[in-house]
Amino acid sequence: MKKLLWFTETNINHTINSGAGISFKDKTTDLTKYIKTFTELKLWEKENYRNEYTESFEEKNLNQLKSIKIHLHSQGYPFSSWHSYEKLVESYIEKGQIEKEKLLSSGISEASKIAVVEVDYESDLDSIKNLTYEEEKDSEKIYELLTKENHSIWREQNMIKNITCEFIQFFTFNLHLNFLTRDYGFNFIQKAKPVGFIAVISEQAVYYETDTTDLLAHYILWEEGYEVLTQHMDITSEFWCKYISSIHLFLDALKGNHITSSNFIKLVFTLESFFSRSSSNDFMTLVSPLLISSNIKEMKNYREIIKKSFNYRNDIVHGGKVHNIKKNDEMIKLFFELKNIISRIFAYLINNKLYLKNSNPKLNHELIFNLFPKGING
Repeated sequence: MKKLLWFTETNINHTINSGAGISFKDKTTDLTKYIKTFTELKLWEKENYRNEYTESFEEKNLNQLKSIKIHLHSQGYPFSSWHSYEKLVESYIEKGQIEKEKLLSSGISEASKIAVVEVDYESDLDSIKNLTYEEEKDSEKIYELLTKENHSIWREQNMIKNITCEFIQFFTFNLHLNFLTRDYGFNFIQKAKPVGFIAVISEQAVYYETDTTDLLAHYILWEEGYEVLTQHMDITSEFWCKYISSIHLFLDALKGNHITSSNFIKLVFTLESFFSRSSSNDFMTLVSPLLISSNIKEMKNYREIIKKSFNYRNDIVHGGKVHNIKKNDEMIKLFFELKNIISRIFAYLINNKLYLKNSNPKLNHELIFNLFPKGING
């Protein structure tokens, strides 16, 4: 049995509102039960959609997983202060088993809050030998590691990481559905800064390497007591193994905390992906509010948000001004408002079980006619 620990920065704030006020708490989410669901629905057959962690895997690789958990460490942050990240790492890995030079190269020393993805999996392979900082300067030592056995171990680890990323994105998608966002533009950073390293613990040794990711870096305020996360995951797990472009565009737009106009455009693309190719902006601007609004005031508000979003999108992609979102307060506000509209459309599709009926349902005229079979005045 091996244990993969993936340490990375997170901007998911888990809070509890007690009598003494709001406090930050650590949170563990156990995703183990979804291994069975993803096996039954053949996750390995899902079309690849990420640009990173793309090693193909098979049913036998998914069957290797015995448990997977995501630990969010918010209590006591920032972990970048006073080297407190070292204490956190040592709570998972015995002190002295990872060189400090390697630890620093991962960027984990700059992390404010830290997530640890913990995966237990079966493996008949040994561990790759770690080279010390000095040994990495010796070409002979490096060539000694280029063996067929080590290549097999490396490939297996990449397969496990690919599977792990599916679970991470499944988790974050459901968090986005559960927690609508307000104006969190204050949390945008000035440049992309992925952070992370993995440690693979076996009976023989601890193998570790720098492996940065920003899959958990987007800001989410997780307010304890206001979530139905488990219920959401139980439903979405039933169609997660299908390739659904809207979901992956949405996650790509919300990956990391370095948000640019490209992220904004990807959100607009996500909205467009709910509709057929021939759908006009006017049709999308009309239909979207119809599906998610509870009153006329909401409909008008959503319609205005979508119209402004299309205007920005057209301005950017058709040769107009490329906007710096961090210097454009209206665009930042629209980013979060559009994200919430998209989350509500996802909720509509999910609640009406449209993804279970069709892997690529479209909001077209036929759907609208089914909503009003007797006409609006019927």
